[in-house]
Amino acid sequence: MSNAIRIDSNSQLLISEAVQSRIASITAVILGSGKRLNQIRSMLEKANFNVILLEKEQELERLSRALNPVQLIILADSYETAPSKELLLDIRRKLCSAHIICLSETLDEELERGLRSAGLIFFGSHTTFLAYAEKIINHTLKSIEYKNMDSRQKRAQKLEKRLARRSFSLKSTLKRASLRITAFMGEGVVRCIEICTALAVTVLFFFPVLLWLFMRKLINAMPVFSSRDIQGTSSETITVQQFNVNNKRVCEIPLYLELFSGRLALVGTAIKEPDNNRTAVEQAYITMFKPGIVSLWDIRKAGRIAHEGQVATEWEYIFKKHPLYDLLLLLRAIPTLLYTQNDTDAPPILHLLGLDINNITMDQALSIIKKHLSTREQCRVFFVNPDCLNKMISDSDYYTLLQQGEYVFPDGIGLTLAGKILGTPLKENINGTDMLPYLCSMAADEGHSVFLLGGKPGIAEKAAASISMSSGVTIAGSAHGYFNHQTESHEIVETINRSGASILLVAFGAPLQEKWITQYRSQLKPHVLMGVGGLFDFYSGTIRRAPRWMREIGMEWVYRILQEPKRMWKRYVIGNPLFLYRIIKWKLFTGSSKS
Repeated sequence: MSNAIRIDSNSQLLISEAVQSRIASITAVILGSGKRLNQIRSMLEKANFNVILLEKEQELERLSRALNPVQLIILADSYETAPSKELLLDIRRKLCSAHIICLSETLDEELERGLRSAGLIFFGSHTTFLAYAEKIINHTLKSIEYKNMDSRQKRAQKLEKRLARRSFSLKSTLKRASLRITAFMGEGVVRCIEICTALAVTVLFFFPVLLWLFMRKLINAMPVFSSRDIQGTSSETITVQQFNVNNKRVCEIPLYLELFSGRLALVGTAIKEPDNNRTAVEQAYITMFKPGIVSLWDIRKAGRIAHEGQVATEWEYIFKKHPLYDLLLLLRAIPTLLYTQNDTDAPPILHLLGLDINNITMDQALSIIKKHLSTREQCRVFFVNPDCLNKMISDSDYYTLLQQGEYVFPDGIGLTLAGKILGTPLKENINGTDMLPYLCSMAADEGHSVFLLGGKPGIAEKAAASISMSSGVTIAGSAHGYFNHQTESHEIVETINRSGASILLVAFGAPLQEKWITQYRSQLKPHVLMGVGGLFDFYSGTIRRAPRWMREIGMEWVYRILQEPKRMWKRYVIGNPLFLYRIIKWKLFTGSSKS
């Protein structure tokens, strides 16, 4: 049963004893309306908050007479009155809350300054808040004390007096000194590692490459270095030197010399171009951290899985930043050297073993699906990984229907390596498992429902419950995939059509799911027909997905072998090398990836 209460502006608030006891326990108030707030409400309810939803100022007036102090207020820009300092102070006075979150898509620096002066624990967009909602809510729960604002103020005054009378005893002095020494030693160790790394790179790589480029300059007069302006700490523009070569890794070798000066860190936030415009509010804090030659954003971008966007990824790094985490991040960067490439010249279509694969980003893929949902024009969406392409070679029917599919998206590190071998960089790894949360959130916002078909009995139902709870999307229905495809498919099609689903996810495994979708496409009413392989196993909790760090370095296939060695060893141990052999052979025979 939901913990949410909605106050209707057209009805009076009648306070019976039962309702009064319920209201007395309410701990969170959401001011605003819209589908995106439903997901926030679900998160609060999971954290055992009782939630009340208000849309108009008139409702707030009536409710404030019946409420005890609440512990959390979320003010969205969809509220009847636009967020302002005066509104926040009025809400704080009426509801007596010390914890206020303001969500706005209009991120104005002056507005933020005014709102924060009224007291906020978070100000930003819905997307950024949802990315870190769990941390923010948990932090709020820890800091909540069920006392009024006056007692908080008194405790703060007592603490201020106690700090003013700071003890200078030997014990307290030694404690403060040990903390300073520990912090200094930690920073010293990091600097030693950076300087040693800079020395090693200078001796082993910088001088040999420098000598080679000087010889090249003598022959064809090409310059050795090129200048580049980047954004340093606190948005300061700094100029660095790079080698004048096309290879990205070789080009950036001179950046290691900046470790001596301390203008760059070995591990830090991503190196960015200077922003001539005013820095966005959400990025102002990020710029306080020193940019690094190695960054979490660059690692995920190299693995083609940076779907969250740069700002969200940078925030994740800042939350986790620690010397040990930086060391592990540095180790993670080593495998990415195998498949890092410049994707500025990535073509829209990747021609691979005679198959045309859509080479687009996750955002572009979601925009395409959203367009088909809005226009009600049916489309098929297929994902291909190295195993699928190996099967395609021996199954001509599978190859034909993939060619006829409206959209074929690349899935897996194998296709990233193939793109590098062929000289056609892959923009992003668009696999169904990563796409599903974004797809369901978009469907929830647009009012579309999803039908899940496939998996063993009970798996689709478990996956449906998990997906609905996490994204708020409506699940129109589900059915397992263990039915007689010859005699029972028409009945399944009728069930799907009666559900009214806009999106159909079919998890039979390739190539069976693609063949079934193509065979019954004309009879199916959903606008998006998508083959998703073993996705339901992950979301039902039957099979755990590889940790994020393994996916970042392209080692998810190792984790899958360890999980199911009997079923997966042939696919990966034999299939992956066979796929790369076919790519190299195909390139040699065609002479071009675009043939």
